[in-house]
Amino acid sequence: MASKRPTVAALLAALCVCAASAQWRETAREIVSKGGDFRSLGGQIAAAYSELPETEKADAAALGAFCAARTGETTEEIRWLVEFFEGGRALDSGFVFLDFSGQAILSTYLNGWRVKYPWVRNISLIKGTKDEIIIPEGTIPLAVEISIPAFYKFFEGEKVVKAGAFQAGFNVLGLEANALFRESRTRTYFLEVKSGSLVLRREFTLDVRVSWPTAPKPKAPEAPKVGKLARALGSPDPPAPDAPPIIREYNLSLFVGGNLLMSSQKSETVKPLKLDILPSNHPAFLKPDWNIKRNDPWANPGMNTFSILDAIGIVGGLLKDLFRKKTAGEANGPQIQTVRDLSLDFKFRGVEGRPLEMNVEMSLRPQDRPTIRWIY
Repeated sequence: MASKRPTVAALLAALCVCAASAQWRETAREIVSKGGDFRSLGGQIAAAYSELPETEKADAAALGAFCAARTGETTEEIRWLVEFFEGGRALDSGFVFLDFSGQAILSTYLNGWRVKYPWVRNISLIKGTKDEIIIPEGTIPLAVEISIPAFYKFFEGEKVVKAGAFQAGFNVLGLEANALFRESRTRTYFLEVKSGSLVLRREFTLDVRVSWPTAPKPKAPEAPKVGKLARALGSPDPPAPDAPPIIREYNLSLFVGGNLLMSSQKSETVKPLKLDILPSNHPAFLKPDWNIKRNDPWANPGMNTFSILDAIGIVGGLLKDLFRKKTAGEANGPQIQTVRDLSLDFKFRGVEGRPLEMNVEMSLRPQDRPTIRWIY
C-alpha cells in the first residue's frame, strides 16, 4: 500500500494543476469579453502561475499584464509583460479558450506592446564563416538582436563605454580585444535599452580564459657547411665575398639622313642592396592585432586615432548582409554562426621570429530576465 502513495500524490497534484488551469481560463472567458473584476482575475493568475504547465504560461502572463493595465497597476503590468516576452518568447496560443470578442480585445492589447517593447531576443558572440574568425582590427563583435528600434547604453561595470541607437533586427557591438586578451578574467556588462518611457537593463557576463603562447623548443644547431680544405684543417670556409658591382653602359647616337651626327656614352656602377635589419625587441608582441597597436603611441604614432567604432561600422554592413534572409533564387552566401562559447587560436611570430600560438576561450552568459530600470 505504501508503494502506491507517491502515485496517488502525483495524481492529486496533477488534478490540482488541471483544476487551476481550467479555473483561471473559465474566469478569463467571462471577464475579458464582458468586463468584471480584473483585479481578482489577476490575483488568481498570480496564485496559479508557478503551477501551470509551460505551454500555458505565456497566455497567463499576457492576461496578467492585461488585468494590471485595466486596474492601472503599471509596475505589475510591466512585470507580466517581461515574463510574456522574455519567458514565453511572446508565443501565445491565440487565446482560443476565449470567445471571439475576448480574443480580439487581448490581441489588440498585445499588438500595441509588440511595437514598443524593446525585446532583446539574443546576445551572442560571432563565430564567423566556416573556420574563419571575425576580429576586425582587434575588435570582438557581439551580436545583439532586438525586436524594435531602441536607444541603448552599454556598460562595463558602472562605466558607460558605448551608447547609441539600435535598429530592429541584427546589430553589432564591439569589445576591445587587446583589453580582453590581456588576462584571464570574468567581466560583467550591462545593456540598457529604451523605448518610449520604458528602460530595461540586462546583465551578462563574459568569461575569458587566455593560454599564453609558448615558443617551441629550438632546433639543434646545424653543423657549418665547409669545403674539403677547411674540413681537413678543422675550420669553416671563410665568409663569401660581397657580390661584385654591376656596371651598366648606355649609348646614345643621333643620325641625320643616314649619317652619324652625334654620339654619347655613359656608364654607371650599381652596387647590390644590403640590409642589416635586426628583429624587433619590443616586449609587447603578444597582441593578436600586433600590426596596429592603437594603445601604444611608440608603436604606430600615425595610427593612434583609429576608432573602434569605425571598425564596427565597416564590418557591420557585411555582417548584416550575411545574416539577412535570402530571397528565392538568390545565391546563398557564407553563413555566420552566433554562439555563446567561442575558442580562438592566434598564430604569429615572436621577437626572434619564432612561431608562437595563443588560445582564447570565451563564454557569454546573459541574464534570463532584464530588470525594469525606469518607467513613468
